[in-house]
Amino acid sequence: MPACLHGLRLILALAMLIAAAPAAVADNRPFQEFDETFKSWKLYCQLWPSTRQVECELTARGANDRTARLVWLRSTEKWREGLRFRVSADSLDLDKLVRVWSDRAVFKPDSPCKPYRFETNTCAVTDPDINRRMVEKIAPAPEVSIVGQSPAGEKTEVRFPLAGFREALERSEAVRAMAGRPWATSPGAD
Repeated sequence: MPACLHGLRLILALAMLIAAAPAAVADNRPFQEFDETFKSWKLYCQLWPSTRQVECELTARGANDRTARLVWLRSTEKWREGLRFRVSADSLDLDKLVRVWSDRAVFKPDSPCKPYRFETNTCAVTDPDINRRMVEKIAPAPEVSIVGQSPAGEKTEVRFPLAGFREALERSEAVRAMAGRPWATSPGAD
């Protein structure tokens, strides 16, 4: 084989290797990023190979209020895991009873979503067992909603689509498996 062809093959092989390398190696970041979309859901994860830590955030916009967000933070280190419903201050009064509905039924306990003091206009499901049961309940449903009162005292509902939620959840599990560590499960409420 002529030397120039051998050199060309070597250059092509190196170029393919560099192109296939994780983003963390390519730009000298200490973590790998995963930024993917699954229908209505967006998944953003960071995998830190040196510590085997994973941080993932699964998010969807409200169906009837595009400013609202349903967020689930998953972590191998932090215990602030849980579903969070972020809404505008004028749509829901989170200091009043907020119910979560899935598949045309209210989730029990009636008010698992409590005001979350670390994020404005957010209620969170901070109990790990309730959060796990809620995720199991909503995963096969077409949508989930939170129902409460507006600041003016009127009944208000914010709906979130669940198309792609199960796929985003499975992908977050696959990213976590790359790290070889379980999600944090330490109980506690913020």
